[in-house]
Amino acid sequence: MIKFVSITSFRKRLAALLKVKRGVYTGVTDEICQTFNGATIEQIRQNRDMILMNNDAVVIKLRLPDKKQRLSKSDGYRLVYLVMKKLPVVTLLDIYPKRGPSQQLDIEANEINRLVLEFISELNTNQLVSHNITDKLKEMK
Repeated sequence: MIKFVSITSFRKRLAALLKVKRGVYTGVTDEICQTFNGATIEQIRQNRDMILMNNDAVVIKLRLPDKKQRLSKSDGYRLVYLVMKKLPVVTLLDIYPKRGPSQQLDIEANEINRLVLEFISELNTNQLVSHNITDKLKEMK
């Protein structure tokens, strides 16, 4: 069974997106859940947008649609996650929209490195939060 966890930065970013006026990004948790629900760890690992590779882990930037706003994957969200090569663990690192009031066009390499360091720190101090993807990430709202 695949274990999904998140770092503090991810949870803060998701909470900020959910608070944007007029509910612009309220579909973000559904998109994350639909993407991973039913996927095997091999499918999750084999994304073509690998942005950082380490001995035991790979950081991937995944394109997600924003069906609520009728945006395709290219205009929707970017989900940055770390997946272990040998363990069925997926760590959610960041999420950002490509369009709308909180849009971000890309993520810098130094920001990715900062997120990985945050992951390592929170892993070592047991601060990672587990999530049940089938429960639509209710813990994060």
